[in-house]
Amino acid sequence: MPSPLWIFGTALTILALGLLIWKGGRPEREAAVGLFVAQLASGWVDHLVIGQFRWAVAVVSVSLLAWFVRLSLRYDRWWLLFAAGAQLLALGTHAASLFGSDVLTWSIVTTRMVVWVEIMILGLIGVWEATSAPYARPQTSLSAKSRIA
Repeated sequence: MPSPLWIFGTALTILALGLLIWKGGRPEREAAVGLFVAQLASGWVDHLVIGQFRWAVAVVSVSLLAWFVRLSLRYDRWWLLFAAGAQLLALGTHAASLFGSDVLTWSIVTTRMVVWVEIMILGLIGVWEATSAPYARPQTSLSAKSRIA
C-alpha cells in the first residue's frame, strides 16, 4: 500500500494540474503541460546515473526551470515567478548531490518533494490569480476599445 505522503502528493498534483488546465488561462495551461512533461520525463530517465548523480533528472529540472523563466517573462503572472524560484531550489539539490555523500540522499529527496508540493500549491494560487486578478483576465476587443477612448 502506498504511503500517506505519496497519496497526498499524488492527489495534490492531480488537483493542481487539473485546475490549472480547467480553470486557468493560457499561461496556467502552458505551465501545467511543462509540469506534466517534467514529471513523466523524470520517471522515464530516473535510472540514468553517473555515480550518485542523476544527470538526466537534472537536465529535466533545468528544462523546467527554463520553461518557468520563459513563462514568467512572457506573461504577467506572479505565481510563475515564484514557481521559477522554487524550481531553482530544486536545481540546487542536484548540485548538492554532486558534492554530497550518501548521508545527504534523504535530505535531497525530501527537499525535492517539498519543492514539488510548493510548486503545486503555487499552481493552485495561479488558478486563483488567473480567475481573480484584473490584469490576468483576457482582454476583449470592446474593453480594449473603451480604454483607448
